[in-house]
Amino acid sequence: MSSLHAVIMAGGSGTRFWPASRSARPKQFLPLVNGKPLIEATLDRLRGLCADDNVWVATNKKQAKALTRLLPNLPRDRLIIEPEPRDTAPCVALATATIAAVDPTATMIVLPADHAIEPLDAFHSMLRAGVELASDQKTLVTFGIRPTYPATGYGYLQCGSALAGTKLPAFVATKFCEKPNLETAKQFVAQGNFLWNSGIFVWRVEAIRRAMAATEPALATSTTAMLAAIQKQERAACTRAFLQAPPRSIDYAVMEKADTVAVIEAPIRWDDVGSFPALAAIAAPDGEGNIVVANHGGSHLALRSRGNIVYVDGARTVALFGVSDLVVVAVDDAVLVCTKDQAHDLKALVEHVRAAGRTDLL
Repeated sequence: MSSLHAVIMAGGSGTRFWPASRSARPKQFLPLVNGKPLIEATLDRLRGLCADDNVWVATNKKQAKALTRLLPNLPRDRLIIEPEPRDTAPCVALATATIAAVDPTATMIVLPADHAIEPLDAFHSMLRAGVELASDQKTLVTFGIRPTYPATGYGYLQCGSALAGTKLPAFVATKFCEKPNLETAKQFVAQGNFLWNSGIFVWRVEAIRRAMAATEPALATSTTAMLAAIQKQERAACTRAFLQAPPRSIDYAVMEKADTVAVIEAPIRWDDVGSFPALAAIAAPDGEGNIVVANHGGSHLALRSRGNIVYVDGARTVALFGVSDLVVVAVDDAVLVCTKDQAHDLKALVEHVRAAGRTDLL
């Protein structure tokens, strides 16, 4: 029987959570789920699903030290350090090579570090269904979420014919669609055969390596070279091979072009916590509809203020008076104030900060 390994991808920067999120303290490190960092909540979610020694965390060199402090019980040899951020395809390639070196017939779960997911039993059920579907050693499994509104911040999966004999609704994945405009998102929801792309995957090591060879040969070559370097304990050679991997997402590189891709409709409450307004999905509002996340001695006061999002970290108080529909973030050496409808575009502000030479704020 194939053993089960899980890889948590934790190398992102989370620019839409600036200034709380910085290069050395990205979104997944922030205490957003009941005062717990997103990555710690993700790690907890995997308990009981696979052995603790089979859980791996992939991150980059900038974040590795902070990650070991945040997760002191994670064995150091289960930390996969990317030489530099190059999107998810190189990350998956390095993780595949690392696991193949110790367990070449393994089944892999690959998932982001920064999602909010409930309930736990449904999460485990969907992954077990994915493991069963991937047991044919050729199917690449992904998971879709039934849309509740025409979101423009998520990718979509188009479902084709239904697959028989599965414990949860499963379909042939016929199309991957990037974040659409509002009109297209409305069409997707109206059609009924589109699901939000969760970015969670299950596959066998040999299946993803064959799919890489068929769809993105350079990625397959890089994976093979990394595997050989890991087996010989040649770190420099592994780095060189990693840097040869095409810098793109695993969806673009493999999933969109692979022959055998299945999507399971996931019976979970899911949010990728992509920006500050998403905190409304994981935190309860006060009587005036304000969402407040306060940590490490932070607090807030509000009068005649409705529908605001407040994130405060550290021994400081944010006071709101007569304002509505704002995002207010107070951390360390920076304060952000913007309207909620602008919060999804904070990447533009981060680029402005960079262009202004304020790299100390990044």
